Amino acid sequence: MLTIRMLVLFVHVTAVIVALGGSLFSTFALTPILTGELEPAARVKVVRRVIRRLGAIVLSALAILVATGMFNLLYLGRLGLLLAIKLVLVVIVIALAIHQYANLGAKIWRVSENGPAPELAPLLKRFRRVGLMQGTLVLAIVYLSLGLTRVASAAALG
Repeated sequence: MLTIRMLVLFVHVTAVIVALGGSLFSTFALTPILTGELEPAARVKVVRRVIRRLGAIVLSALAILVATGMFNLLYLGRLGLLLAIKLVLVVIVIALAIHQYANLGAKIWRVSENGPAPELAPLLKRFRRVGLMQGTLVLAIVYLSLGLTRVASAAALG
């Protein structure tokens, strides 16, 4: 039977998949291909479009995660240690995402307006490094979520 709680959990997990999947795809698949296949001028043009579109998608997914996470927290009614750690990591991931797309992405956008520039490479490297940190933290959050699910299941059984 489909309940509101199940629907919210489905949306929550889907938002995690979208945010993490997009970031991982960009970091491990798209960026190496762009670097190896496109001339610098064309690569800059594509990177600008990817950052703008992916930034909107990832930040939207994070907003959905916050909203559905608050609903889930209200449903649980208590805050255990694992959940507190997870929430702290979520705040860090959101801060990193905002830094990555709003700060670094904006700098990349400005620097790349006139085509390739020497200061673009270090910015792209920082953008990728922040993405890797986010991905690592999101995997830790998923691991903690599995632990929370296990604890909740054990509590429900007895």
